[in-house]
Amino acid sequence: MNLPPRDFTEQELLIAQCLGDFGLRYDEQVYYHPYTVDFYIPEIKMVVEADGVYGHLSKRDAIRDKALLLLEDVEYIIHIKEKTIEKIKDKLWLELNKLSQ
Repeated sequence: MNLPPRDFTEQELLIAQCLGDFGLRYDEQVYYHPYTVDFYIPEIKMVVEADGVYGHLSKRDAIRDKALLLLEDVEYIIHIKEKTIEKIKDKLWLELNKLSQ
């Protein structure tokens, strides 16, 4: 199901730039009923969520994450609260390096 396009937040634009800088192919606004995730990286089955303004919703995030991790398509979920390109790149780099361990 395709949802109508929406405007990205500044944080989401920075995350998209970082994913591209790392050479990762990703899909934006992927729908997994009843949830929509910000970014999905199919090659590594990873969801990347921009938690910017709504980062305080951790209980709801935990429920959603638990449901998403039951799906065959999702093995990893990263929540990014950082708001600068440098900090976002650092967070992504740390999380991606954990996959190789």
